[in-house]
Amino acid sequence: MVAVQPGKTDFTVSYLTLRKAIGWIGIAMPLVVKTGASLSEHIPLNASISAYYYTSMRDVLVGALLAIGVFLYFYRGRDRGENVLMGIAGLAAIGIGLLPMDPYYHPAILKEFPELADPRCYFNYGPRGYHLYAVLAFFGTVSYISLFQFTKTDQPVMTAQKRKRNKVYVACGLTMIGAFAVILYLKYRWPTASIFWPETIAIVAFSVSWLTKGQQILKD
Repeated sequence: MVAVQPGKTDFTVSYLTLRKAIGWIGIAMPLVVKTGASLSEHIPLNASISAYYYTSMRDVLVGALLAIGVFLYFYRGRDRGENVLMGIAGLAAIGIGLLPMDPYYHPAILKEFPELADPRCYFNYGPRGYHLYAVLAFFGTVSYISLFQFTKTDQPVMTAQKRKRNKVYVACGLTMIGAFAVILYLKYRWPTASIFWPETIAIVAFSVSWLTKGQQILKD
């Protein structure tokens, strides 16, 4: 009978927990900010997830992005290449939170606080003009990770569960790419259209990929 090394077991459990934490935070973020703004400011749907930065849900949005970013940045993958990709994705997630989109106030907020529309009012928005680049870097990197890194294996024989997980990784990666293509199309054709739901689909796909990586589903 082979004895199990406690340290190795704890290490494995910790990594699975970290992966699942990234997934659950990602799934919760759009739902929490939408529900919170709906209850506190009567906003049924905002222009985008990033637009919730300019609501009472700003701290929740930024906090969730920073948590995901830090987890990704300090995550250690199977090789140096994966570590670099995780670092880029982590910094990009942090950038999305700290580099906000241009100010956008929902009509429900402007109705209650019309002075927000006055350009002479000073507000500490943080650096602007870089938000889209951070979003592109994040989704581009995590899509690649899901498609090409998570599908790798270091085992001589791939298990049936691993094959199923690979199908999920590929589906999630393609969904993220497709959802982001829809976002760019909408922004080009209908700049005033809400992109909240395509963004949510992309984030949920990212989250499902990580929950699968953490073996929340299709566990060996």
